[in-house]
Amino acid sequence: MYSKALNVIFKSILVIPFLISTLPTYSAELEEIVVTAQKRSESLQEVPISIVAFSGDDIERLNISNTIDLVKNIPGMTGVNNVGLPQAAAYFIRGIGQDESVSTMDPAVGTFVDGVFMSRQIANNSRLYDLESVEVLKGPQGTLYGRNTTGGAVRIITKKPTEETEGWVDIAYGDYETFEASAKFNFPITDNLYAKLTAYTIDQGEGFLENVTLNRDQWKRDATGARAQFLFVPNDRTEILFTAEQAEDNTGGIVGANKLSACCGDDIYKVESGLENTWAETDFTAYSIKATIDLENDTQMEIIASDHDLTHSFNNDYSDQVVPAYSIPNLSDHEQNSLEVNFTGTTGNIQWAAGASYYEEESHVLFGDALFLFGGVVAGTFMRDMTNTTEATAIYADLDFDLGGGWGLTVGGRYTDDERAVDVAQFVDLNGVPWQARTKSNFMDRSAWLSTAAIGAPFDNATVEALGTLTSIEVDEFTSRVVIDYQPNDNIMYYASIGDSFKGGGWASRVTSAADFVDLRPEFVDNIEFGIKSEWMDDALRLNLTYFNADYTDLQITAIDQDTGAFVYSNKADAEVDGFEGELLYAANDNLTLFANFATLDGGYTELRPGAEGIANKDLKRTPDFSYRLGLIFDTTLENGELNFTGVLNREDEYFNNQNNTPAGLRPAVSKIDLTFTYTPLEGDWRVIAGCTNCSDKKAIHSTLDFVALGFITQFQDLPRLWRVSYKYNF
Repeated sequence: MYSKALNVIFKSILVIPFLISTLPTYSAELEEIVVTAQKRSESLQEVPISIVAFSGDDIERLNISNTIDLVKNIPGMTGVNNVGLPQAAAYFIRGIGQDESVSTMDPAVGTFVDGVFMSRQIANNSRLYDLESVEVLKGPQGTLYGRNTTGGAVRIITKKPTEETEGWVDIAYGDYETFEASAKFNFPITDNLYAKLTAYTIDQGEGFLENVTLNRDQWKRDATGARAQFLFVPNDRTEILFTAEQAEDNTGGIVGANKLSACCGDDIYKVESGLENTWAETDFTAYSIKATIDLENDTQMEIIASDHDLTHSFNNDYSDQVVPAYSIPNLSDHEQNSLEVNFTGTTGNIQWAAGASYYEEESHVLFGDALFLFGGVVAGTFMRDMTNTTEATAIYADLDFDLGGGWGLTVGGRYTDDERAVDVAQFVDLNGVPWQARTKSNFMDRSAWLSTAAIGAPFDNATVEALGTLTSIEVDEFTSRVVIDYQPNDNIMYYASIGDSFKGGGWASRVTSAADFVDLRPEFVDNIEFGIKSEWMDDALRLNLTYFNADYTDLQITAIDQDTGAFVYSNKADAEVDGFEGELLYAANDNLTLFANFATLDGGYTELRPGAEGIANKDLKRTPDFSYRLGLIFDTTLENGELNFTGVLNREDEYFNNQNNTPAGLRPAVSKIDLTFTYTPLEGDWRVIAGCTNCSDKKAIHSTLDFVALGFITQFQDLPRLWRVSYKYNF
């Protein structure tokens, strides 16, 4: 399949000049897209990085609600709910990511909101509202964005307050009795102090799943959030943005469907879990301050300080059985603080960026494995009390030289000191099996907890250290990038880059044996990339092409042992991924815009160390050979208003969603259609949007926990077809 895709791409490249020459000359002009991926404002077409950018208007017109909705519009990237956790987004870019949300393992795709790193995957499925833009940077971004960006980075930029008194209210109703509302109020406080308040809520009356055991529906979206921002502009060279944000997401009840179920195995939206008290909740509070100061000599200083507090609680059945065979209770608190100082400027023929950052995080987690296997033959609830900390400091510099004659050279480097430690103790909960009786108020009752040392299986720091596991890890790394670009004219740029990045180390903590609680080394990547960015026909047609090759060392692998059903974590493999990416955008006229994106992926293991022989001939998970996106935007003026239509087809080839490549882990090829209609009156302060996502109602699974050795295979569902009508009033 991969060779067929390449054949299509190469033939397309050969025929593109002919097609361009035959297109009409009355085309409209594409709008310039400005991004800040290199810490400064630049045209997307002049940045030598593979970037996909969405404006706030794009997000609204595409009917996008959260970051998972967003990434489905990016070929070569997958974004799915981590199993049973709607608040957690597992991102994979170019086949690299992390689908384990436990706090001792970091994501491989970094998420940044207004420049602040979101450390925990359990809260990065952000609600997208009142945004300036979202930028997705493909490939390692270790120099400008630091560790934990081996796969790439997702940058979310909110709209700043302005001096205007304005706002809007948006009310929506949709499938499954879903009510949504959001609002914004922007107003000046003084001549140089402006405020903006935004809020949202979503409440779903009917669930996506039918539970045949409990005779109820479940998996209902329930979330609220608010953001307050204040912009202080004391003079024309300084602005200070303060943001306070609070969000609660009580969406729960997600149960994967047991493929081996006698009653419901053929219907992924029917489940039989007997766990009555199931939930998943996050409570997130964030404060940040961002000061931007224009200094002398074309230099700008930016200071970003943040404080995050995240509480996460869930109780989920991962077996989907009438008497749950495997459920996980979890209660955790995560505190994160960061400070970053950046300088950007221009000196002669050099544009430069430099800065330093400090980051610290402490996570306290109570989580366990409630087992009732084979009808109770194996039964027990193992609870872990764990605290892990991370402290990271970094300095970086990035220099962009104009060499003349259209040539440019970028050289950048970052030094990072990453220190982390863990403290863990495991207990047996004598009253915790089965788990059905537990509620939110008592599910972490420790009165019956007994140290596993009392049953001859000690599990604490002293035990794991005696077995050779490090309980503290320190890494000093220098990451770099070198880019050569050539612009023969204003409409075309060629570039070649080489860079590297790393993801921090960690621990395999979702285990019940001290011998399996192993430390994981950092994951490293070396990446080369060749690209062309071009605009044709008086800027009516944009064509961007990229080839990349990424070489990973000590890839952090998570899998399930098919013989024992235990989770397995290791650094026992290296891997290589390469592929082509393309973007075509054509403004056919003032009313019609066509777009097409594609990505190919070819990934495999290059070196296996002892203990990893079983994956020798396996595919890397979440690497579809070919994926593409086709769409159009059509605007027309009616007698009394404007009508917009947006249609998108997203297609992915089949891929394995688990590391073991088991048959149940194969996600078949799937095509999904999203349609949106927007009406805005010529004279009026309102608009209406009506549309559907997954309009053809494709039913697919995105993740598989193949516990066949324990008697169940749990598959987690994509969202079904959803229609939605939204009314927005501007004031």
